[in-house]
Amino acid sequence: MSKKSSNVIALADTVSDLMYGIAGWMLVGLGVAGIVGAVGGVTQDPRSIGIAAVVFLLSVCFIVFGTLVNPRFRRRLNRRHSLTRFGRVRSVDRRVLCATEGQSERCVRCRTRMTEGLVRRYREEFVVAGVPVYTRSEGTNHYCPDCATSELTNSTHEREPPSKSVEEQATLSDAETDHSQVRPR
Repeated sequence: MSKKSSNVIALADTVSDLMYGIAGWMLVGLGVAGIVGAVGGVTQDPRSIGIAAVVFLLSVCFIVFGTLVNPRFRRRLNRRHSLTRFGRVRSVDRRVLCATEGQSERCVRCRTRMTEGLVRRYREEFVVAGVPVYTRSEGTNHYCPDCATSELTNSTHEREPPSKSVEEQATLSDAETDHSQVRPR
């Protein structure tokens, strides 16, 4: 694919995101106006509660659909965490950098130029019920294939302590549980 066609695709994606964003905000605005109208109608004439309830439910649907259509909201929902998470959350996303992307970055560990490897995006966000509301900081680190392999193998060894074999666990006696080294028989 030529560079010219990739620029056209990027422009089309940007315009598409903009149009979806406008449509989303319009739906949210229509939903808010509907809720205000429904509440105002009930306060004016309490007998119109049936119509106000229908308008209220449709307005809530407009707000939900507007949120789901808007690309910025959708990206936040895709990055959601557990529903029990509130406050500041740190997260790391990984993706593979391919040579076909045409990017040339510098590895953060060995400082060599690379066109393929691993990209880590780290974020610090403020979340409410697991949904990111505000991103405090965001950045990326690029790793060449050699550094990425060593980084991934070191990080998995640090997180998972080596497990003891069944024979080693069976040879533990009450006298050996004083945090001394385990010696298989």
